[in-house]
Amino acid sequence: QVIAYSRRRYRILGETLDVAVGNCIDRLARLLQIPNAPSPGYNVEQLAKREPWGEPKIKGGDPKSLFFISQAVTPKLLESGEATPEDLCFSLQETAFAMLAEVTERALALTRARHLLLVGGVAC
Repeated sequence: QVIAYSRRRYRILGETLDVAVGNCIDRLARLLQIPNAPSPGYNVEQLAKREPWGEPKIKGGDPKSLFFISQAVTPKLLESGEATPEDLCFSLQETAFAMLAEVTERALALTRARHLLLVGGVAC
């Protein structure tokens, strides 16, 4: 969620429709059988770094649906040979974080805030 505190109220300025970003990363890690130690997100990031910079393989679907990204598309891409685990980790990071950056920029512009606080496991 992207939340702003204004006039003694919290306002939700953006959120996903189905699963949180951390849950999406965890689902991809389970699908690819990536180990949990030290954390699924860290290991997904390490695989994503191996992918040469290119266009993400995961595209389309509802822009707020992380379930679409982590479950609906990735098995098909793996089975068909269109993508490697590295491709999918890179694509997930690029797609999910682009979604987060877009809604965060919009929220900052809307609230005219000068500060941003990132919290939670994904923010780490």
